[in-house]
Amino acid sequence: MKSHASRIAGLLVCLAAAWSWDAGGGPYVNGQFQGRIAYSADGNHNDPDDWIASPVALAIFAASGLKDRLVHFDYNCILPLTDPEWEKKHAESVLGAAERYGYDRSLLFDCRRDLDGAAASLARAIDQSTPDNPLYLIIAGPMEMPYLAIERSKPARRAFVYCISHSRWNDGYASGYRFNRTKRDVIRQNVRWVQIRDQNRLLSFGRFGQRAAPGEFAPYFWMRDSGDAKVRWLWERMVVSTRPDPSDAGMAWFLATGDEECDPGKLKGLLDGGTAAAPIPARQRVRLEAENFHRIEGFQVDDRDREASHRLNVRLEEAAGRIRMRFDEPYVRLAGRYDVEIRHRGGRVGGGLLMLRMGGAQQGEAWRTAAADAGWQSHAVADVAIGVGDELAVEAEAAGGGQLQIDYVEIKIR
Repeated sequence: MKSHASRIAGLLVCLAAAWSWDAGGGPYVNGQFQGRIAYSADGNHNDPDDWIASPVALAIFAASGLKDRLVHFDYNCILPLTDPEWEKKHAESVLGAAERYGYDRSLLFDCRRDLDGAAASLARAIDQSTPDNPLYLIIAGPMEMPYLAIERSKPARRAFVYCISHSRWNDGYASGYRFNRTKRDVIRQNVRWVQIRDQNRLLSFGRFGQRAAPGEFAPYFWMRDSGDAKVRWLWERMVVSTRPDPSDAGMAWFLATGDEECDPGKLKGLLDGGTAAAPIPARQRVRLEAENFHRIEGFQVDDRDREASHRLNVRLEEAAGRIRMRFDEPYVRLAGRYDVEIRHRGGRVGGGLLMLRMGGAQQGEAWRTAAADAGWQSHAVADVAIGVGDELAVEAEAAGGGQLQIDYVEIKIR
């Protein structure tokens, strides 16, 4: 008869096998990062936060064992406007981090000096993408540079590119700043779009556009006091940047770990403590912003509602419409059962009718929304089977004056 300890060990093996069978397929497969990484940052106008975010991102990749996965890094990518002094300071941050963390400088491109070379490099990386060797493109700047590169790439390879963003400003929706491209232009190029939570929430301290007070740097004093010369240099770049805000580097943390909640303490453990964070097997919650759905039919992106997630949503402009996409995100189960929440708002005059579909099949009952003056509402559909590659769609019919809004679809593991 087996001992109690051996029975427990056998049970743990079975549970581990069941979990690995149910876990997602990327970016880690059998414990190994599968694919390549590209990074595009601005830093030459508007906000000096990239002067510290860019070197921290490079440090994260190096400390996470992903340095050899980086195949492209461009910076100073704001094209309409620039500041030569800002270009110089950001270049010092990027090149200084590359030297200290051992990166190949031929992968680094200053867009203000060699825009064509930067676009060609990123296009080559896209052209090498396959299902088993995808490209994860972190977008820490405006959409013009990624759009130019994707436009030069082979259309058949774009389906294996995952664009990661967290910032509505980078996405092309900024008051007082005009861009030629938004993320909708990039999404229409048939890449995958991954929007994570705004990383400023936990990583940024101080006020935008203002030099931070000394005490506001306190969450990062561990950089100043580190015994590692590389980390102390990161502190110097943070001081040069005038604000403790490496928020864009939160996307590098997410790609390395699957964690959308990076904070200074977690960075300290990795960069100053040498403790690599174990990648999560699957995210418990995935929010799919409505404006990021691949196909938007009968809707228009709306940038006027400050109560919407990322202050963006889609507004129905016709009698009926739908949003649809293929579900394919990093750190999700290949197949699982989820509870699905749809956040919506009724039309201008009356409500409307909404319906959730997976793979063309209706999920639960269609439901009627309240009128617009009731504010944002949420409707839950329980126990929905969702697999990577399945088409997820929300269909809408307007009542009265139309203009029903959808903010996001959020799925939660049961």
